Amino acid sequence: MRFDAIVIGHFFLRSGSARRIFENIFGLATERSLPEFATERFDRWFKRHEPNTTGHRGRVILWDDTFTRYHEPEIGIAAVKVLEAAGFIVTLQQQRKCCGRPAFSTGNIDEAKKFGQHNLALLANDDAPVIFLEPSCYSMFAEDYRELKLPGAEEIGARCFLFEEFAENLLQREPHALRFDSEPGRIVIHAHCHAKALTDTSLALQLAARLPNRNVMMLDTGCCGMAGAFGMTASKYELSLKIAEPLVQQIKNQPFGTIVVASGTSCRHQIRHLATVRTQHMAGVLADALA
Repeated sequence: MRFDAIVIGHFFLRSGSARRIFENIFGLATERSLPEFATERFDRWFKRHEPNTTGHRGRVILWDDTFTRYHEPEIGIAAVKVLEAAGFIVTLQQQRKCCGRPAFSTGNIDEAKKFGQHNLALLANDDAPVIFLEPSCYSMFAEDYRELKLPGAEEIGARCFLFEEFAENLLQREPHALRFDSEPGRIVIHAHCHAKALTDTSLALQLAARLPNRNVMMLDTGCCGMAGAFGMTASKYELSLKIAEPLVQQIKNQPFGTIVVASGTSCRHQIRHLATVRTQHMAGVLADALA
């Protein structure tokens, strides 16, 4: 029954009449495809998953953001696979709420504070590292909760990491913590704006370069033009495409078969919309390469 409802929902979201309704009511561009719902939520997959309970490197909390949970569970599954292969016990934070990024980005500060206070309270009595797959969610914990002066933001923010940063830091200390195959390939990386602002994006390049026989390059790109819901709106659609032009041109110039890595959901959505290439999260690239 749940699968039938998802299929019906996918058909509805693809229909031209439905998208015209969305444009009239919500101001969304009819040219944009809408994110599809997964047939199984990530958190439900995780509940069925037989976890590694003997991880010699301790426990980590994987923050299953909204898009990972409802739209791209394969990214969360890949991250679990990599982290468990590295010897970690992976847990999800129960009763977590949205990080508050949508509210914060639209100026609804009170709502963002409520989400932040709830999430920080859940993590307050724990000391495990918190790993994020979505840079815009990570930025709320790493920066915006602090700016909102929420209790515990400093302490908890200090143990929050993007997946790429966490994995590369581990491999710098212990290069043999993960073993990868030697399949040849080409990988290019587009860095998310929040990752550029808050982390050292060269770590993602170093991480990908650990895969034997891969030709790896960081693209010299700016914003993808989506910026969350910005590029989804009819009024900003053409501007969004214009901002994306340099990125799309670089991607289209890549050899056939190049894997384009983009850690942000919005970035992947924009790239798939404008260029027919294979886009992946770094977690998926590493999981596919595990020996």
